[in-house]
Amino acid sequence: MSPDLVRSLCSVIARIFRDQTGATATIVAIALPCLIGMSALGVESGVWFVVKLQNQSAADSAAIAVAYEVIAGKTDVIGELTAAAGESARRNGYKGSVPEIATSYSDGIVTNGVAVTLQQSQRALLAAMFLSGVTIANTAVAVIEVLNNPCILALGTNSTDVEIAASTRLDMPNCSVAANSISSTAIELVNSTSAVAAATLVTAGEISLQGTPIDPAAPPPEFALSSPAMIGAARVADPYAGTLTHDFLVAGMPAAPTCMSKISGQVTIYAGNCAIPGKSLTDPHILLSANTRIYGSWKIASGQTVDLSPGTYWVGGNLTLQSRAVLRCSTCDNAKGAGVTIILIARANKIGAVSVASSADLTLNAPHSGPFAGLAIIQDSNALPPGTTYTSSHSTIGGAPGAALNGLVYFPNSSLTFHGEPSATGPQCLLFVVKTLDIDAASRLEAGGCARAGLGNLPVIATVAVAE
Repeated sequence: MSPDLVRSLCSVIARIFRDQTGATATIVAIALPCLIGMSALGVESGVWFVVKLQNQSAADSAAIAVAYEVIAGKTDVIGELTAAAGESARRNGYKGSVPEIATSYSDGIVTNGVAVTLQQSQRALLAAMFLSGVTIANTAVAVIEVLNNPCILALGTNSTDVEIAASTRLDMPNCSVAANSISSTAIELVNSTSAVAAATLVTAGEISLQGTPIDPAAPPPEFALSSPAMIGAARVADPYAGTLTHDFLVAGMPAAPTCMSKISGQVTIYAGNCAIPGKSLTDPHILLSANTRIYGSWKIASGQTVDLSPGTYWVGGNLTLQSRAVLRCSTCDNAKGAGVTIILIARANKIGAVSVASSADLTLNAPHSGPFAGLAIIQDSNALPPGTTYTSSHSTIGGAPGAALNGLVYFPNSSLTFHGEPSATGPQCLLFVVKTLDIDAASRLEAGGCARAGLGNLPVIATVAVAE
């Protein structure tokens, strides 16, 4: 081979090795799958981020829903709370697995909150070359905050729960009304001569003036409220349903002997820790001693005066105060805590009602200590013996001007008509838990002194906020 041919061949080979034509295409071909995969991952990550944002809204909604169920007294996580969380989450677009719930959640920010965790699996599509899918998790924590303690808790569910009569003003500026009814007239002022001054009004239904629902954000002048009224709110649970049971109320009730009496001056004095028929208490001036059981109905007649010593009294029938009758405790001291509890107890499967004429003198305060601390007039209502009924579904507690009542008035299964005010001395506490309540004359209520008056576990109007 000639030298010139060898040089030409070597030159061609050298040019081949130096030639870079098509290198970019080769590199692009090698890198293209990675570029497409990374772009797909970016696009799909954006989709997953949108899902996470949507699910966070669903988690917030679910946590709020569960918190309101807890406020309503529901505690069954599987049977009640999970269903509420799931329904709320689905309404907000959630399509994942069953929500996980923690009802006593605590961390560095929240104590005893309600936590809901949502998890939704997402398959990878464009990014399938890198991973098969992801699990998108969202957690929301809601806290239950106490708004205040109501002076009136009305437990009726579908009627007018609280009604203020014509030419009547209800003053309770330091506490609220809570009505569980879903009626459009759950809380009602009869007409423009009715008025209420309260911290707020809260109801599962609506608030009305003369039968027409009001705008809670701009109430008429008849409503003087410190905070805006709340309609469509969660129902408020009866905090005493589990404690003021029949067995608790009859504990210590004497069955015998028959009360013995003596006369001192013009007063008939009965010994305590005994039982006596109500129909035998007919003397014009009577002094009853502590821990007396009165069986059968008891009528305090017009012009008759009954003085109660501090202690507990069980009435196995109707309690009636006629016009100008007097029922009081002259040795009670609300400031020092000496007081009276009257319990309407089941007898022969019947529980009595109360009827106090508007001109009668009912002046009583509850004791501040002992098993019935803070309890003024209680109707046997919870865990009753089978077959127990009421002689009447309605009671009336009125009173002449100057009469006063201090403590809890508890008629959760009965309607009540009332007018009055708390004691002028000592911690003031006049609190109602009833089925429905009619205020038929000017009245004043107060819950601020209930804790000092011995009444624990007050009803609570609560609100919910998302904390995390």
